[in-house]
Amino acid sequence: MASNQLPILLAAMLILLSSIISVGSVTTPVLAGSQSVDLAPGEVVMVMSMPIYDGTGNSSNAEHSPHLVELHTATWCVPCRVAEDEVEELETWWPDVKTISLHPSLDSPDELATSVSSDVYQKYRLSGYPSIIVDGHWTLLGDKQVIDLQSLLSNLSGNNLPIQGVANLDFSWQMAGDNVTINWNLTSQSDVIVDFLITQDEVVWPGTTQTIDKVVRSGLTNLSGENEQTFSINRTGAGTLSLSAIVRVSGEVNLEAGSEIPLFGGLPDTWSEPESVRSLSPKFIAVFSILIFILALIPMRHTVPVLFRKQQALLQSQDDEE
Repeated sequence: MASNQLPILLAAMLILLSSIISVGSVTTPVLAGSQSVDLAPGEVVMVMSMPIYDGTGNSSNAEHSPHLVELHTATWCVPCRVAEDEVEELETWWPDVKTISLHPSLDSPDELATSVSSDVYQKYRLSGYPSIIVDGHWTLLGDKQVIDLQSLLSNLSGNNLPIQGVANLDFSWQMAGDNVTINWNLTSQSDVIVDFLITQDEVVWPGTTQTIDKVVRSGLTNLSGENEQTFSINRTGAGTLSLSAIVRVSGEVNLEAGSEIPLFGGLPDTWSEPESVRSLSPKFIAVFSILIFILALIPMRHTVPVLFRKQQALLQSQDDEE
């Protein structure tokens, strides 16, 4: 009897061992490089930044940031002041987050506007200021929605940090005066591009004594593969310059709302001269003055002769008394 039960016991033990082995194989961690990653066009997969100055440097000294916050603003945009304050608070709340301020409004009096900022603005197909883009995917529009910036970053940091290991980027730079030469090598199994943006701190706000930081002054966009390019920096003053390398998934960007606050009304997208500072044309002033003079003459054509006769009569009576 015992000899008959032995094969049964051995079979049961083999089944048990095989189940344990199979469970163990399922729970074994999978390397990040072998994961199937669902990447959205425009999504930021790598952010590297470093200060630059006259001389040379390379990506081995760059710092990696967990998130990227891009503020699209304009010096003439009054609602943008709220968004600028929200972004500035990140420096004390979460200084590791990379923030940049882009001024895309080329057809306006914004002296801080640059073509590279406009290129990024068009890439996202944005319309209106202020617009905040987080990690190249989430958007906060207007002065009402941007107050949710910290909440959005907190939620993203819980389980949705930017994907690492999707691309490899090696670059070096050389700066001489206002010219920067960048040599790069971007490799990835996904279709990605890289933007090199130069930002400057302590930029003087035109027409004021106020200074602002992290303003994009120049750069290159939509680069891939391996190459070398030279460009000029439109710097103002002696504020510190920084180079940011932003690797994004290529393709037509489809942004996702990062706030449940509805967008009340439209955003200012083009500059218009404020009513309080508009000036009247000389032609209008001349025509208006002539019109007022003519209107004033109509009642005076009866009043002036009467007053003149009264004055003459008064003088005549004084002469008679003498």
